[in-house]
Amino acid sequence: MINHITHKGVVSHIDGRKVTVLFVQQSACAACSARMLCTSGESKQRSIVADSYGQHFEVGEEVTVEVTSQLAWTAMFFAFGLPALVALIVVFPAIGWLGEIWAPVAALGALVLYYTILYGFRKKLDRRVVFLLHKV
Repeated sequence: MINHITHKGVVSHIDGRKVTVLFVQQSACAACSARMLCTSGESKQRSIVADSYGQHFEVGEEVTVEVTSQLAWTAMFFAFGLPALVALIVVFPAIGWLGEIWAPVAALGALVLYYTILYGFRKKLDRRVVFLLHKV
């Protein structure tokens, strides 16, 4: 059984087959009644662009955005896991070669290179990342 991650959102822009959906991403404690007294309860507005796959949507329409949990874990690995691994692989040998002052700079340089390469593959990754839109 494939698990899906869903978020409700509102269509904000339509450009041909591309539909931009705005949704509010809330932290786990956003529903807590004490969130006004606490600084950790926050929410942010996010947007995604998805293909309509022939469905008709209108601006202002409420939709559900769906993605498989496997794809979400893969995205988190490429966005956070692999960069952390790259930084660790670079920083420890760089301490011996460059010293403690320049090792973090080398790790940051490796991260800039990693994200530049990842950006270069964005069109290929775009074909693998599929957001499904459903009318509410």
